[in-house]
Amino acid sequence: MRGRDHKDEQLEEFIAARTQDLHHDAYQFTAAQQPAEELVIAVLAAMRRERIDMAQAGTEARLRMARASARDNTPTQDSDASQLAARFQPLARLSPRARAALVLQVVDGYDDRETARALQLTSRTTTEALESVPYDELPGTTPHSGELRSLLEDFGDLATSPSASTTLADVRAAPPPPRRPWWTYVAALLVIALTVGTVVISQRTHDDWLRTPDGLNHAHGTHFPAYTQGYKLVAIRDQAPGAAEDYGLGSQDAVVIGCAKKQSDQTSIGRLSSELIGDFDVSCSAPDGRQHLTPVMGQTVLAIDDFSRKQWPVAVYQHRSWDEYPVARKDFTVEHDKTLTDLRPTDNGGNQVRPVVPGAVLTLHGTADHPNGTFTGSLSVPSARDHTTPMFTALLSPTTTGQFQLLAGSQSPLTNCGSRDQVFYSGRQDYKTCSLVDRQVPQVDYRGWGDWGGFPESGKTMTVRFTVKHALGPWTLRLVYDSYRTTENGEFFTP
Repeated sequence: MRGRDHKDEQLEEFIAARTQDLHHDAYQFTAAQQPAEELVIAVLAAMRRERIDMAQAGTEARLRMARASARDNTPTQDSDASQLAARFQPLARLSPRARAALVLQVVDGYDDRETARALQLTSRTTTEALESVPYDELPGTTPHSGELRSLLEDFGDLATSPSASTTLADVRAAPPPPRRPWWTYVAALLVIALTVGTVVISQRTHDDWLRTPDGLNHAHGTHFPAYTQGYKLVAIRDQAPGAAEDYGLGSQDAVVIGCAKKQSDQTSIGRLSSELIGDFDVSCSAPDGRQHLTPVMGQTVLAIDDFSRKQWPVAVYQHRSWDEYPVARKDFTVEHDKTLTDLRPTDNGGNQVRPVVPGAVLTLHGTADHPNGTFTGSLSVPSARDHTTPMFTALLSPTTTGQFQLLAGSQSPLTNCGSRDQVFYSGRQDYKTCSLVDRQVPQVDYRGWGDWGGFPESGKTMTVRFTVKHALGPWTLRLVYDSYRTTENGEFFTP
Protein backbone atom coordinates (compact mmCIF):
# COMPACT_ATOMS: atom_id res chain seq x y z
CA MET A 1 0.00 0.00 0.00
CA ARG A 2 2.91 2.32 0.63
CA GLY A 3 3.84 2.23 -3.05
CA ARG A 4 0.29 3.05 -4.07
CA ASP A 5 0.15 5.94 -1.60
CA HIS A 6 3.37 7.34 -3.07
CA LYS A 7 1.92 7.09 -6.59
CA ASP A 8 -1.19 8.96 -5.47
CA GLU A 9 0.95 11.69 -3.95
CA GLN A 10 2.87 12.03 -7.22
CA LEU A 11 -0.40 12.25 -9.17
CA GLU A 12 -1.71 14.96 -6.84
CA GLU A 13 1.51 16.94 -7.30
CA PHE A 14 1.31 16.53 -11.05
CA ILE A 15 -2.31 17.69 -11.24
CA ALA A 16 -1.58 20.64 -8.96
CA ALA A 17 1.29 21.75 -11.21
CA ARG A 18 -0.17 20.98 -14.64
CA THR A 19 -3.95 21.45 -14.48
CA GLN A 20 -3.91 24.57 -16.61
CA ASP A 21 -1.52 23.05 -19.17
CA LEU A 22 -3.63 19.89 -19.43
CA HIS A 23 -6.81 21.83 -20.21
CA HIS A 24 -4.88 24.03 -22.67
CA ASP A 25 -3.75 20.90 -24.55
CA ALA A 26 -7.17 19.26 -24.38
CA TYR A 27 -8.86 22.36 -25.83
CA GLN A 28 -6.47 22.27 -28.81
CA PHE A 29 -7.82 18.79 -29.58
CA THR A 30 -11.53 19.22 -28.71
CA ALA A 31 -12.19 22.93 -29.51
CA ALA A 32 -14.77 23.15 -26.70
CA GLN A 33 -14.64 23.63 -22.94
CA GLN A 34 -16.81 20.76 -21.68
CA PRO A 35 -15.30 18.08 -23.94
CA ALA A 36 -11.83 19.33 -22.95
CA GLU A 37 -12.60 18.87 -19.24
CA GLU A 38 -14.05 15.39 -19.88
CA LEU A 39 -10.97 14.42 -21.90
CA VAL A 40 -8.61 15.51 -19.12
CA ILE A 41 -10.54 13.57 -16.48
CA ALA A 42 -10.73 10.40 -18.61
CA VAL A 43 -7.01 10.41 -19.41
CA LEU A 44 -5.88 11.16 -15.85
CA ALA A 45 -8.23 8.51 -14.44
CA ALA A 46 -6.77 5.88 -16.77
CA MET A 47 -3.22 6.91 -15.84
CA ARG A 48 -4.14 6.63 -12.15
CA ARG A 49 -5.53 3.12 -12.61
CA GLU A 50 -2.45 1.99 -14.54
CA ARG A 51 0.00 3.46 -11.98
CA ILE A 52 2.23 4.85 -14.72
CA ASP A 53 5.62 6.44 -14.09
CA MET A 54 4.89 10.08 -13.30
CA ALA A 55 8.31 11.22 -14.54
CA GLN A 56 6.88 11.25 -18.07
CA ALA A 57 3.31 12.06 -17.11
CA GLY A 58 3.11 15.32 -19.05
CA THR A 59 4.12 13.80 -22.38
CA GLU A 60 2.06 10.67 -21.73
CA ALA A 61 -1.10 12.65 -20.94
CA ARG A 62 -0.71 14.83 -24.04
CA LEU A 63 -0.23 11.83 -26.35
CA ARG A 64 -3.16 9.97 -24.80
CA MET A 65 -5.42 12.97 -25.33
CA ALA A 66 -4.24 13.30 -28.93
CA ARG A 67 -4.74 9.57 -29.51
CA ALA A 68 -8.25 9.61 -28.01
CA SER A 69 -9.20 12.64 -30.12
CA ALA A 70 -7.86 11.02 -33.29
CA ARG A 71 -10.56 8.34 -33.05
CA ASP A 72 -13.16 10.95 -34.04
CA ASN A 73 -13.07 12.08 -37.69
CA THR A 74 -16.34 14.01 -37.58
CA PRO A 75 -16.01 17.80 -38.08
CA THR A 76 -16.72 19.64 -34.81
CA GLN A 77 -20.13 21.30 -34.69
CA ASP A 78 -20.09 22.77 -31.19
CA SER A 79 -22.44 25.73 -30.78
CA ASP A 80 -19.71 27.72 -29.01
CA ALA A 81 -17.53 27.67 -32.13
CA SER A 82 -19.59 30.40 -33.80
CA GLN A 83 -18.79 32.71 -30.87
CA LEU A 84 -15.03 32.42 -31.39
CA ALA A 85 -12.92 35.05 -33.11
CA ALA A 86 -12.80 34.63 -36.89
CA ARG A 87 -9.14 33.54 -36.89
CA PHE A 88 -9.98 30.54 -34.65
CA GLN A 89 -13.04 29.28 -36.54
CA PRO A 90 -11.15 27.26 -39.24
CA LEU A 91 -9.49 25.31 -36.40
CA ALA A 92 -12.76 24.86 -34.51
CA ARG A 93 -14.49 23.39 -37.58
CA LEU A 94 -11.88 20.62 -38.08
CA SER A 95 -12.43 17.09 -36.88
CA PRO A 96 -10.65 16.14 -33.62
CA ARG A 97 -8.45 13.78 -35.68
CA ALA A 98 -7.29 16.59 -37.98
CA ARG A 99 -6.60 18.90 -35.01
CA ALA A 100 -4.60 16.18 -33.24
CA ALA A 101 -2.45 15.54 -36.33
CA LEU A 102 -1.99 19.26 -36.93
CA VAL A 103 -0.96 19.98 -33.33
CA LEU A 104 1.59 17.14 -33.22
CA GLN A 105 3.19 18.33 -36.46
CA VAL A 106 3.13 22.11 -35.94
CA VAL A 107 3.59 22.39 -32.15
CA ASP A 108 5.52 19.20 -31.36
CA GLY A 109 7.52 19.01 -34.59
CA TYR A 110 6.53 15.45 -35.57
CA ASP A 111 6.97 14.36 -39.18
CA ASP A 112 4.30 12.37 -41.05
CA ARG A 113 5.51 8.94 -39.91
CA GLU A 114 5.95 10.02 -36.27
CA THR A 115 2.46 11.56 -36.28
CA ALA A 116 0.85 8.39 -37.61
CA ARG A 117 2.72 6.27 -35.06
CA ALA A 118 1.79 8.53 -32.13
CA LEU A 119 -1.89 8.60 -33.09
CA GLN A 120 -1.93 4.85 -33.88
CA LEU A 121 -3.24 5.57 -37.37
CA THR A 122 -2.13 4.43 -40.80
CA SER A 123 0.00 6.78 -42.88
CA ARG A 124 -2.83 7.15 -45.37
CA THR A 125 -5.37 8.07 -42.68
CA THR A 126 -2.97 10.63 -41.19
CA THR A 127 -2.30 12.16 -44.61
CA GLU A 128 -6.03 12.44 -45.31
CA ALA A 129 -6.56 14.14 -41.94
CA LEU A 130 -3.84 16.72 -42.65
CA GLU A 131 -5.13 17.29 -46.19
CA SER A 132 -8.47 18.35 -44.70
CA VAL A 133 -6.79 21.32 -42.96
CA PRO A 134 -7.63 24.58 -44.83
CA TYR A 135 -4.14 26.08 -44.74
CA ASP A 136 -5.27 28.90 -47.05
CA GLU A 137 -7.59 30.11 -44.27
CA LEU A 138 -4.85 29.97 -41.62
CA PRO A 139 -1.89 32.35 -41.10
CA GLY A 140 1.47 31.63 -42.71
CA THR A 141 2.29 30.18 -46.11
CA THR A 142 3.36 26.69 -45.01
CA PRO A 143 1.97 24.00 -42.66
CA HIS A 144 5.03 24.48 -40.43
CA SER A 145 5.03 28.28 -40.16
CA GLY A 146 5.66 30.08 -36.88
CA GLU A 147 2.40 31.99 -37.34
CA LEU A 148 0.40 28.76 -37.39
CA ARG A 149 2.14 27.51 -34.25
CA SER A 150 1.27 30.78 -32.45
CA LEU A 151 -2.35 30.46 -33.56
CA LEU A 152 -2.61 26.94 -32.11
CA GLU A 153 -1.07 28.06 -28.82
CA ASP A 154 -3.51 31.00 -28.62
CA PHE A 155 -6.35 28.59 -29.44
CA GLY A 156 -5.43 26.42 -26.44
CA ASP A 157 -5.35 29.51 -24.24
CA LEU A 158 -9.14 29.86 -24.77
CA ALA A 159 -9.64 26.99 -22.29
CA THR A 160 -10.90 27.74 -18.81
CA SER A 161 -9.07 25.64 -16.26
CA PRO A 162 -10.91 24.26 -13.19
CA SER A 163 -9.02 24.26 -9.92
CA ALA A 164 -6.53 21.49 -9.23
CA SER A 165 -8.62 20.23 -6.29
CA THR A 166 -11.74 19.99 -8.48
CA THR A 167 -9.82 18.13 -11.16
CA LEU A 168 -8.33 15.72 -8.62
CA ALA A 169 -11.75 15.04 -7.08
CA ASP A 170 -13.24 14.33 -10.51
CA VAL A 171 -10.37 11.97 -11.32
CA ARG A 172 -10.90 10.00 -8.12
CA ALA A 173 -14.67 9.87 -8.70
CA ALA A 174 -14.35 8.62 -12.27
CA PRO A 175 -15.91 5.14 -12.48
CA PRO A 176 -13.71 2.28 -13.66
CA PRO A 177 -14.41 0.87 -17.12
CA PRO A 178 -17.05 -1.89 -17.10
CA ARG A 179 -15.74 -5.45 -16.79
CA ARG A 180 -15.86 -7.43 -19.99
CA PRO A 181 -18.05 -10.57 -20.12
CA TRP A 182 -16.32 -13.95 -20.33
CA TRP A 183 -17.16 -14.48 -23.99
CA THR A 184 -15.07 -11.45 -25.02
CA TYR A 185 -11.92 -13.23 -23.81
CA VAL A 186 -12.86 -16.35 -25.80
CA ALA A 187 -13.43 -14.14 -28.85
CA ALA A 188 -10.05 -12.48 -28.32
CA LEU A 189 -8.29 -15.85 -28.29
CA LEU A 190 -10.12 -16.81 -31.46
CA VAL A 191 -9.05 -13.57 -33.14
CA ILE A 192 -5.42 -14.18 -32.14
CA ALA A 193 -5.51 -17.69 -33.59
CA LEU A 194 -7.08 -16.48 -36.82
CA THR A 195 -4.58 -13.61 -37.05
CA VAL A 196 -1.59 -15.93 -36.73
CA GLY A 197 -3.02 -18.20 -39.40
CA THR A 198 -3.78 -15.28 -41.69
CA VAL A 199 -0.25 -13.91 -41.35
CA VAL A 200 1.23 -17.23 -42.42
CA ILE A 201 -1.18 -17.66 -45.32
CA SER A 202 -0.91 -14.07 -46.57
CA GLN A 203 2.87 -13.67 -46.35
CA ARG A 204 3.25 -14.25 -50.08
CA THR A 205 0.54 -11.71 -50.82
CA HIS A 206 2.29 -9.22 -48.58
CA ASP A 207 5.61 -9.80 -50.36
CA ASP A 208 3.91 -9.19 -53.69
CA TRP A 209 2.37 -5.99 -52.34
CA LEU A 210 5.80 -4.76 -51.27
CA ARG A 211 6.83 -4.92 -54.92
CA THR A 212 4.20 -2.34 -55.81
CA PRO A 213 4.79 1.43 -55.53
CA ASP A 214 2.14 1.71 -52.78
CA GLY A 215 3.77 -1.06 -50.77
CA LEU A 216 7.27 0.30 -51.17
CA ASN A 217 6.30 3.87 -50.35
CA HIS A 218 4.39 2.66 -47.29
CA ALA A 219 7.37 0.61 -46.11
CA HIS A 220 9.59 3.63 -46.84
CA GLY A 221 12.46 1.49 -48.03
CA THR A 222 12.26 -2.12 -49.24
CA HIS A 223 14.01 -3.31 -52.43
CA PHE A 224 14.19 0.31 -53.61
CA PRO A 225 14.07 3.24 -51.17
CA ALA A 226 10.58 4.67 -51.43
CA TYR A 227 11.75 8.26 -51.38
CA THR A 228 15.12 9.54 -52.52
CA GLN A 229 16.42 13.00 -53.46
CA GLY A 230 12.95 14.52 -53.82
CA TYR A 231 11.54 11.66 -55.90
CA LYS A 232 8.73 9.21 -55.18
CA LEU A 233 8.47 5.71 -56.60
CA VAL A 234 5.50 5.44 -59.00
CA ALA A 235 6.09 2.19 -60.92
CA ILE A 236 8.22 -0.97 -61.07
CA ARG A 237 8.82 -2.86 -64.30
CA ASP A 238 10.64 -6.16 -64.75
CA GLN A 239 12.56 -6.00 -68.04
CA ALA A 240 14.25 -8.90 -69.77
CA PRO A 241 17.68 -8.40 -71.40
CA GLY A 242 17.76 -7.94 -75.15
CA ALA A 243 15.24 -5.86 -77.07
CA ALA A 244 14.80 -2.25 -76.02
CA GLU A 245 11.54 -1.15 -74.40
CA ASP A 246 9.89 2.25 -74.71
CA TYR A 247 8.99 3.76 -71.31
CA GLY A 248 7.56 7.08 -72.57
CA LEU A 249 8.23 9.07 -69.39
CA GLY A 250 7.41 12.65 -68.41
CA SER A 251 9.63 15.66 -67.80
CA GLN A 252 9.79 15.08 -64.04
CA ASP A 253 10.63 11.37 -64.14
CA ALA A 254 13.77 9.34 -63.42
CA VAL A 255 14.69 5.66 -63.68
CA VAL A 256 16.74 3.29 -61.54
CA ILE A 257 17.93 -0.23 -62.34
CA GLY A 258 18.12 -2.45 -59.25
CA CYS A 259 21.23 -4.57 -58.64
CA ALA A 260 21.30 -8.29 -58.30
CA LYS A 261 22.62 -9.57 -54.98
CA LYS A 262 26.41 -9.20 -54.62
CA GLN A 263 26.62 -7.26 -57.89
CA SER A 264 28.79 -4.17 -58.16
CA ASP A 265 26.95 -0.90 -58.62
CA GLN A 266 29.67 0.17 -61.09
CA THR A 267 28.78 -2.52 -63.64
CA SER A 268 27.28 -1.27 -66.90
CA ILE A 269 23.87 -2.88 -67.18
CA GLY A 270 22.15 -1.27 -70.14
CA ARG A 271 21.77 1.62 -72.54
CA LEU A 272 19.23 4.39 -71.94
CA SER A 273 18.12 7.03 -74.42
CA SER A 274 15.75 9.95 -73.84
CA GLU A 275 15.11 13.47 -75.06
CA LEU A 276 16.93 14.82 -71.99
CA ILE A 277 20.17 12.83 -71.99
CA GLY A 278 20.47 11.29 -75.43
CA ASP A 279 22.30 7.94 -75.37
CA PHE A 280 23.58 7.02 -71.94
CA ASP A 281 25.20 3.94 -70.38
CA VAL A 282 23.53 3.07 -67.07
CA SER A 283 24.70 0.97 -64.15
CA CYS A 284 22.66 -0.58 -61.38
CA SER A 285 22.18 0.62 -57.82
CA ALA A 286 23.80 -1.33 -54.99
CA PRO A 287 21.32 -3.34 -52.87
CA ASP A 288 22.34 -1.55 -49.68
CA GLY A 289 23.20 1.83 -51.23
CA ARG A 290 21.34 4.92 -52.33
CA GLN A 291 19.79 4.94 -55.76
CA HIS A 292 21.59 6.18 -58.89
CA LEU A 293 18.77 8.19 -60.42
CA THR A 294 18.89 8.99 -64.13
CA PRO A 295 16.45 11.82 -64.94
CA VAL A 296 14.66 11.40 -68.27
CA MET A 297 11.89 13.00 -70.28
CA GLY A 298 9.78 12.29 -73.34
CA GLN A 299 10.48 9.20 -75.42
CA THR A 300 12.65 7.02 -73.15
CA VAL A 301 14.07 3.76 -74.48
CA LEU A 302 15.96 1.26 -72.31
CA ALA A 303 17.86 -1.82 -73.50
CA ILE A 304 19.31 -4.23 -70.92
CA ASP A 305 22.65 -5.69 -72.05
CA ASP A 306 23.44 -7.87 -69.03
CA PHE A 307 22.15 -11.44 -69.54
CA SER A 308 23.23 -12.69 -66.09
CA ARG A 309 19.59 -12.49 -64.99
CA LYS A 310 16.35 -13.31 -66.77
CA GLN A 311 14.78 -10.06 -65.61
CA TRP A 312 15.98 -6.79 -64.14
CA PRO A 313 13.75 -4.61 -61.92
CA VAL A 314 13.51 -1.07 -63.26
CA ALA A 315 12.00 1.54 -60.95
CA VAL A 316 10.35 4.71 -62.22
CA TYR A 317 10.42 7.74 -59.93
CA GLN A 318 8.62 11.07 -60.23
CA HIS A 319 9.82 14.35 -58.82
CA ARG A 320 7.70 15.73 -55.99
CA SER A 321 7.26 19.29 -54.80
CA TRP A 322 8.66 20.37 -51.45
CA ASP A 323 5.24 20.22 -49.77
CA GLU A 324 4.62 16.64 -50.95
CA TYR A 325 8.00 15.24 -49.94
CA PRO A 326 8.90 13.98 -46.41
CA VAL A 327 11.75 16.47 -45.94
CA ALA A 328 14.08 15.79 -42.99
CA ARG A 329 13.98 18.45 -40.27
CA LYS A 330 16.32 17.03 -37.63
CA ASP A 331 19.19 14.60 -36.92
CA PHE A 332 21.35 15.95 -39.76
CA THR A 333 24.69 14.51 -40.84
CA VAL A 334 26.60 17.50 -42.21
CA GLU A 335 29.48 17.20 -44.70
CA HIS A 336 31.96 20.09 -44.51
CA ASP A 337 35.17 18.45 -45.71
CA LYS A 338 35.75 20.53 -48.88
CA THR A 339 37.12 24.06 -49.26
CA LEU A 340 36.91 26.53 -52.12
CA THR A 341 40.56 25.73 -52.98
CA ASP A 342 39.64 22.06 -53.53
CA LEU A 343 37.45 23.07 -56.48
CA ARG A 344 40.30 24.41 -58.62
CA PRO A 345 40.59 22.79 -62.08
CA THR A 346 43.21 20.14 -62.86
CA ASP A 347 45.51 19.69 -65.86
CA ASN A 348 45.73 16.57 -68.04
CA GLY A 349 47.95 14.94 -65.44
CA GLY A 350 45.39 15.40 -62.70
CA ASN A 351 47.43 18.12 -60.96
CA GLN A 352 45.56 21.03 -59.46
CA VAL A 353 46.10 24.32 -61.32
CA ARG A 354 46.79 27.52 -59.42
CA PRO A 355 45.19 30.74 -60.71
CA VAL A 356 47.39 33.14 -62.65
CA VAL A 357 45.14 36.00 -61.65
CA PRO A 358 43.43 35.21 -58.33
CA GLY A 359 40.11 36.86 -57.65
CA ALA A 360 38.74 38.26 -54.43
CA VAL A 361 36.56 35.85 -52.46
CA LEU A 362 32.98 36.90 -51.71
CA THR A 363 31.34 35.28 -48.67
CA LEU A 364 27.61 35.25 -47.97
CA HIS A 365 26.14 33.95 -44.70
CA GLY A 366 22.75 32.82 -43.50
CA THR A 367 22.47 32.90 -39.73
CA ALA A 368 20.44 30.73 -37.37
CA ASP A 369 18.04 33.65 -36.85
CA HIS A 370 17.91 34.62 -40.53
CA PRO A 371 18.68 31.64 -42.79
CA ASN A 372 16.07 32.36 -45.48
CA GLY A 373 15.60 35.17 -47.97
CA THR A 374 17.57 36.68 -50.85
CA PHE A 375 21.21 37.56 -50.21
CA THR A 376 23.21 39.70 -52.66
CA GLY A 377 26.81 40.71 -53.27
CA SER A 378 29.25 41.78 -56.00
CA LEU A 379 32.02 39.50 -57.27
CA SER A 380 35.07 40.95 -59.02
CA VAL A 381 36.02 39.42 -62.37
CA PRO A 382 39.85 39.40 -62.83
CA SER A 383 41.35 41.02 -65.90
CA ALA A 384 42.17 38.43 -68.53
CA ARG A 385 45.71 37.85 -69.84
CA ASP A 386 46.95 36.09 -72.95
CA HIS A 387 45.99 32.42 -72.94
CA THR A 388 44.06 32.65 -69.70
CA THR A 389 40.49 31.59 -69.01
CA PRO A 390 38.48 33.02 -66.13
CA MET A 391 36.59 30.46 -64.07
CA PHE A 392 33.73 31.06 -61.66
CA THR A 393 33.65 28.77 -58.60
CA ALA A 394 31.38 28.70 -55.56
CA LEU A 395 30.96 26.36 -52.59
CA LEU A 396 27.83 26.22 -50.43
CA SER A 397 28.19 24.68 -46.95
CA PRO A 398 24.68 24.24 -45.48
CA THR A 399 23.81 22.70 -42.12
CA THR A 400 20.20 21.65 -42.75
CA THR A 401 17.78 20.83 -45.51
CA GLY A 402 16.53 23.68 -47.69
CA GLN A 403 16.14 25.03 -51.21
CA PHE A 404 19.03 27.07 -52.60
CA GLN A 405 19.18 28.99 -55.89
CA LEU A 406 22.27 30.86 -57.12
CA LEU A 407 22.18 33.49 -59.86
CA ALA A 408 25.61 34.65 -61.05
CA GLY A 409 24.93 37.59 -63.31
CA SER A 410 21.72 36.53 -65.03
CA GLN A 411 22.39 32.79 -65.21
CA SER A 412 22.43 29.75 -62.93
CA PRO A 413 25.92 28.15 -62.84
CA LEU A 414 26.41 24.44 -63.43
CA THR A 415 26.02 22.25 -60.35
CA ASN A 416 25.18 18.69 -59.35
CA CYS A 417 23.60 19.95 -56.11
CA GLY A 418 26.07 17.98 -54.00
CA SER A 419 24.72 14.60 -55.08
CA ARG A 420 26.94 11.58 -55.66
CA ASP A 421 23.95 9.53 -56.76
CA GLN A 422 22.30 11.70 -59.40
CA VAL A 423 23.71 10.69 -62.76
CA PHE A 424 22.68 13.77 -64.73
CA TYR A 425 21.72 17.27 -63.60
CA SER A 426 22.51 20.09 -66.01
CA GLY A 427 20.20 21.15 -68.83
CA ARG A 428 16.96 20.80 -66.91
CA GLN A 429 14.95 23.69 -65.55
CA ASP A 430 14.07 22.12 -62.19
CA TYR A 431 17.76 21.81 -61.25
CA LYS A 432 18.30 25.56 -61.14
CA THR A 433 17.16 25.22 -57.54
CA CYS A 434 19.10 22.76 -55.37
CA SER A 435 16.67 21.03 -53.04
CA LEU A 436 18.41 19.28 -50.15
CA VAL A 437 15.81 17.04 -48.56
CA ASP A 438 17.68 14.23 -46.79
CA ARG A 439 19.30 14.02 -43.35
CA GLN A 440 22.63 13.67 -45.16
CA VAL A 441 23.46 17.32 -45.92
CA PRO A 442 26.24 17.66 -48.56
CA GLN A 443 28.25 20.65 -49.70
CA VAL A 444 27.19 22.04 -53.07
CA ASP A 445 29.68 23.36 -55.64
CA TYR A 446 28.93 25.63 -58.61
CA ARG A 447 31.15 26.20 -61.68
CA GLY A 448 31.28 28.29 -64.82
CA TRP A 449 33.98 28.99 -67.40
CA GLY A 450 34.91 32.08 -69.41
CA ASP A 451 32.02 34.23 -70.52
CA TRP A 452 29.68 31.24 -70.13
CA GLY A 453 26.04 31.94 -69.45
CA GLY A 454 26.18 35.70 -69.77
CA PHE A 455 28.96 36.32 -67.23
CA PRO A 456 30.46 39.83 -67.45
CA GLU A 457 33.68 40.75 -69.18
CA SER A 458 36.96 40.66 -67.27
CA GLY A 459 37.77 43.64 -65.12
CA LYS A 460 34.13 44.21 -64.24
CA THR A 461 31.90 43.02 -61.43
CA MET A 462 29.16 40.42 -61.39
CA THR A 463 26.07 40.70 -59.22
CA VAL A 464 25.37 37.58 -57.18
CA ARG A 465 21.88 36.75 -55.92
CA PHE A 466 21.40 33.78 -53.61
CA THR A 467 17.82 32.84 -52.67
CA VAL A 468 17.19 30.42 -49.78
CA LYS A 469 13.89 28.85 -48.72
CA HIS A 470 12.96 26.33 -46.00
CA ALA A 471 16.46 26.27 -44.43
CA LEU A 472 16.38 25.53 -40.70
CA GLY A 473 19.88 26.65 -39.76
CA PRO A 474 22.92 28.66 -40.84
CA TRP A 475 24.87 28.23 -44.08
CA THR A 476 27.92 29.75 -45.76
CA LEU A 477 28.46 30.45 -49.46
CA ARG A 478 31.96 31.37 -50.72
CA LEU A 479 32.47 32.53 -54.33
CA VAL A 480 35.51 33.49 -56.41
CA TYR A 481 36.33 34.31 -60.04
CA ASP A 482 39.91 33.23 -60.88
CA SER A 483 41.81 33.29 -64.13
CA TYR A 484 43.85 30.21 -65.17
CA ARG A 485 46.53 29.59 -67.78
CA THR A 486 45.29 27.57 -70.76
CA THR A 487 46.71 26.08 -73.94
CA GLU A 488 45.58 27.18 -77.38
CA ASN A 489 43.04 24.37 -77.19
CA GLY A 490 41.65 25.82 -73.97
CA GLU A 491 43.05 23.06 -71.69
CA PHE A 492 44.21 24.07 -68.22
CA PHE A 493 47.87 23.60 -67.43
CA THR A 494 50.23 24.48 -64.60
CA PRO A 495 52.27 27.62 -65.56
